[in-house]
Amino acid sequence: MIFVDANVLVYLIEDHTERGDSVRQRFSEMESVFAVNPLIALECSIRPLRDGNAVLARRYDRLVESLVMLEITREVYTMAGMLRVRHGLTVVDAVHLATAQHYLCSGFWTNDARLKVAAGGLAVETF
Repeated sequence: MIFVDANVLVYLIEDHTERGDSVRQRFSEMESVFAVNPLIALECSIRPLRDGNAVLARRYDRLVESLVMLEITREVYTMAGMLRVRHGLTVVDAVHLATAQHYLCSGFWTNDARLKVAAGGLAVETF
């Protein structure tokens, strides 16, 4: 199972450059299950809601519904706190990384190369 950061979903849906093409290609060639947490859904909804773009908001809703939703448990929050303290991550990044670690994801897709240092053996792929 691969945990997908919000920025990668934005590239998938909205980026029509080489980077977006690269993300779409990686999704299409992988046979893995892709996962997110509720915070990812929130992050993806903010700009479409702020801009009043109902069409884009629905695209993100459909995308998120097609992925495995991993619950953010008390254990995840505890792990996130430790990651934040040890590695200076933002709360959001720490929660995402802790979610992936807690559920034993095999990979983590993001645009933030700094997360590789805190990944603790989790395969981080950056776009």
